[in-house]
Amino acid sequence: MMSREVLKQHSLRVTSHRCEVLDCFRQSDKALTFAHLEKKFKNKIDRVSLYRMLYSFSEKNILYKIFDSKKEINYIFNHHLKKYTHHSYFKCKLCNNIIRLPLEYINSLKQYINVEELNILAEGTCNVCTKKE
Repeated sequence: MMSREVLKQHSLRVTSHRCEVLDCFRQSDKALTFAHLEKKFKNKIDRVSLYRMLYSFSEKNILYKIFDSKKEINYIFNHHLKKYTHHSYFKCKLCNNIIRLPLEYINSLKQYINVEELNILAEGTCNVCTKKE
């Protein structure tokens, strides 16, 4: 689904800036911070407009907010574009990449408990950074 269609589906006005920001998330396999986006769109989109876009996208569940241990907000594209009840991620403390934990992990919990909502952010060092040390 194209960014224009995602915006229309969620009753958001389609603008070139919204499409560019959403495309940035759709093309990224990791979570992005406001600071990263502000730097990327520095000469194109002002801070307030960017903040409002992120707010709208997260309110419409297009993006999901992940709060790390430093209380920094990281945004990740919700590939499923539906209300998620399982938000489980891993953040590398060295490279700051955030990845979604595999669905198998969540499903393995179901044999022990009836999980209705799950919000986990595990933090540590990813395999790539571990190999660099």
